[in-house]
Amino acid sequence: MATVCTAWRTCRTQVCLVLAAWTAAWVSPYPAGAEPATRDAENVLLFTSFEEPADAGLRLLYSHDGLTWERIPGTFLKPHAGDGRLMRDPSLVRGPDGWFHLVWTTAWRGDNGFGHARSRDLVHWSPQRFVPVMEHEPTTVNVWAPEVFYDEPRERFIIAWASTIPGRYPDGLEEHKNNHRMYATTTRDFEEFTPTELFCEPDFSVIDAVIVPFDQDYRLVLKDNTRPVLGLRVAKGSSPLGPWTDISEPITRKFTEGPTVARFGDEYRIYFDAYHDHRYGVLSTKDFERFRDITDQAHFPEGHKHGTICNITQEELDYLKRVGGEMRPGVGSEFAPQLPQDEINRRLAEVDKTANGGPFIPTWESLKGFQTPSWYADAKLGVFIHWGPYSVPAFGSEWYPRNMYTTGSKEHQHHLATYGPLTEFGYKDFIPQFKAEKFAPKEWAALFKQAGVKYVVPVAEHHDGFPMYASDYTTWDASERGPKRDVVAELADAFRDEGIVVGASSHRAENWWFFGQGKLIDSDVQSPEWAPLYGPAHNKRMSESQAEPPSKAFLDDWLLRSCEIVDKHRPQVMYFDWWICQPVFQPYLKRFAAYYYNRADEWGQPAAINFKEWEGYSFPRGTGVLDVERGKFGGIQPELWQTCTSVSRNSWGYIEGHDYKDAGQLVDDLIDIVSKNGVMLLNIGPKADGTIPDEEQAMLREIGAWLSANGEAIYGARPWTTFGEGPTAAGDGSFSDGAATAFTDADFRFTSKPGVVYAIGLAWPEGESALVKSLNTSAHPIDEITLLGGEKLVEWRQDETGLHVTLPRTSDKAPPAYTLRITLAD
Repeated sequence: MATVCTAWRTCRTQVCLVLAAWTAAWVSPYPAGAEPATRDAENVLLFTSFEEPADAGLRLLYSHDGLTWERIPGTFLKPHAGDGRLMRDPSLVRGPDGWFHLVWTTAWRGDNGFGHARSRDLVHWSPQRFVPVMEHEPTTVNVWAPEVFYDEPRERFIIAWASTIPGRYPDGLEEHKNNHRMYATTTRDFEEFTPTELFCEPDFSVIDAVIVPFDQDYRLVLKDNTRPVLGLRVAKGSSPLGPWTDISEPITRKFTEGPTVARFGDEYRIYFDAYHDHRYGVLSTKDFERFRDITDQAHFPEGHKHGTICNITQEELDYLKRVGGEMRPGVGSEFAPQLPQDEINRRLAEVDKTANGGPFIPTWESLKGFQTPSWYADAKLGVFIHWGPYSVPAFGSEWYPRNMYTTGSKEHQHHLATYGPLTEFGYKDFIPQFKAEKFAPKEWAALFKQAGVKYVVPVAEHHDGFPMYASDYTTWDASERGPKRDVVAELADAFRDEGIVVGASSHRAENWWFFGQGKLIDSDVQSPEWAPLYGPAHNKRMSESQAEPPSKAFLDDWLLRSCEIVDKHRPQVMYFDWWICQPVFQPYLKRFAAYYYNRADEWGQPAAINFKEWEGYSFPRGTGVLDVERGKFGGIQPELWQTCTSVSRNSWGYIEGHDYKDAGQLVDDLIDIVSKNGVMLLNIGPKADGTIPDEEQAMLREIGAWLSANGEAIYGARPWTTFGEGPTAAGDGSFSDGAATAFTDADFRFTSKPGVVYAIGLAWPEGESALVKSLNTSAHPIDEITLLGGEKLVEWRQDETGLHVTLPRTSDKAPPAYTLRITLAD
């Protein structure tokens, strides 16, 4: 057959789909140009799939040889996009920046577009959205089987799909509303899409087309959907957008569809759904002219429906299998608010009135008017406080409340051996033992002042659902149980008396699933009596798949509790842990941020929200201050950012047997962070009686002693033209601060103030001289150099190799770092 399939002819109406408003929060923070996965011994083939009923969500298969396929347990994305809310024909591709992009069919009829979501790990997905690619054609019947392809030479994505526009083409033997042609759009970022255009018109009804790079051109494997054929053909093209020519005779028998193609050396395998036979078929070819049926060599799980194949690593596969194995549907309970619904509605209305009252309103565009408070940029060092009933068992970590219910965990074994069965002694039973009888907030504040701390963020409510303040929304709080004191209020008063800025953190979002493990075993979490503390106790993985997301009642409660913290304690930093990255939180985040910033403006107290970019994205950059948990950035960032880390490597809350860091390491971390335009929020964990462990007090005082001598280079400083020099890398990204970094005397970090550069040596040299290479004779002329601490002028000289400084001899213990104040010549 020599029929020509003319590609990329303009449709009668063209439309440019600009979706930047939605994706403002989802622009990738990762640099473009990362290499996509390639197949080698460590890589795995991943096959996207769906099963009936088609509203269940994304399923995944894997294979090491492309013939034997196994199902990964679980369903990874429950569909919500479009009116049909189906997920059929899921097509997946990984772009050069590492993001996976998934597109799918959302309905049999009626929807004029397809679904789209993106993910870094195939577990945590962006908000789903509906991309209305055929809205310019009002009589369009359907949008079926979108296929996404990355066109590497042109650095763009192509999405092609089948649609019927009744009357557009002669029906022939086809039904008037089942006569398809292929259409397509391109995008570079899934924000803006080119106008929809005709992709393939072969003079017959066509669906399910997949683009295959071949030799120096392309092949298109497509389904001839005419009733006499209903099978696959192959076309040729010099471009991934066609035109497609030399369409072959059918290469499969009748009732086959959904092709996808994977390459193995010089062999290509075409996988297809032989739906009439209820099985999957495979053809092998080297030239797309001769085909060998190898279906008998292949095995697929029963029920698998067609999708696409891409590469992942073995590490990614192991993660997917672990996540899928952790999914347990239907274990959670409904969330029951403690206030009457009329009162909840009244309070929500008040929140929205303030949120919409200006100067901010609940839109990302408005919230990008946020400006980092100057006090925050100057502060550099804060203290985080994890303290609650979890400090009573003092075992494992602050996740003891969850892990004690997790069969096989060390916390579970410890709990049974120490406290007995979980039906008789659950987490609730620690609360009466949490007495805080030695809690002295003024002493805490004095210690933090001595340590040079400029702001403090106590945890107002952790994952365990026990507020450390007097809450209107539960009786399970520290003012009514345990200490029977409003801990956050008392701390706020003490800190402000010392001139320390007050913040607060909320980890309330995580309470949706935090006690879910207790629903899987015989425990007190099963009893409705304790639900006001233990919460809905859903399965975390089911919630992250968007199958069991937080309910409206829970989200309303989250918003009201967050605003309650703001109103009762007026924090100037509001820290949120990572799980607000769940897409269902998006409208609530905007409402909260507008409310908070408007209240801060009303009070004349510049404030900021902390958010994370780990396992998803919540607030977009520019609407608050990004927090990197237990990690750093590798270089200077244009906007202020924060590291939250702990004095201990193994817990944020108090436990016996801490693996403490060294105070010198923490000073080095602080210096490195400040040089890159960051601030450090350093966590401590008080004991259940309200005392701060001696080791942690000593660390804080040692840090304070260093800052008393060198704080000029830290407080109020800004990055220099480069953050530093030296042979030692200091980690990059979240959870990269585990081991101490062994800096050398060649490692320096730089900060600056007007007319001054501070060169901070991260290790005292063995001899009497130091070399700062970044300040050679081609750099700015120097007036004088002083060693901070004793305010001693030092001898120095500049040459083409750098700045040579003679340091004074010292018989004392070398400081963790030293600072050269370099006054620049006019």
